[in-house]
Amino acid sequence: MAKIIFEINYNIYPEKRSDYLKTIGELKHNILSTSENEYSVFENKKAKNNFSEIFVFENEEKFDAMEDDQSEESMMLTQKLFDDFIVDRKVSYSTKYEVL
Repeated sequence: MAKIIFEINYNIYPEKRSDYLKTIGELKHNILSTSENEYSVFENKKAKNNFSEIFVFENEEKFDAMEDDQSEESMMLTQKLFDDFIVDRKVSYSTKYEVL
């Protein structure tokens, strides 16, 4: 079965960077400790404070189950990201399916 990459991209308020890094670190720890999926956070080298969260799922079934499988702590931390750190709460999403 084909793997799926799910990317969430956004900008954060520069003055809240250190608190964002703490919160996203907590989220990453929680996701990796409660999920079998790969998860990483990247910053755009050419656009400071532009971040991407990258999930890699082994198949479409695991991708479809992503929201249902989230822990309550992960949901609370994700909501905190939107409420406190993401500029204008604007987020872009991208889903990519493995072809080979």
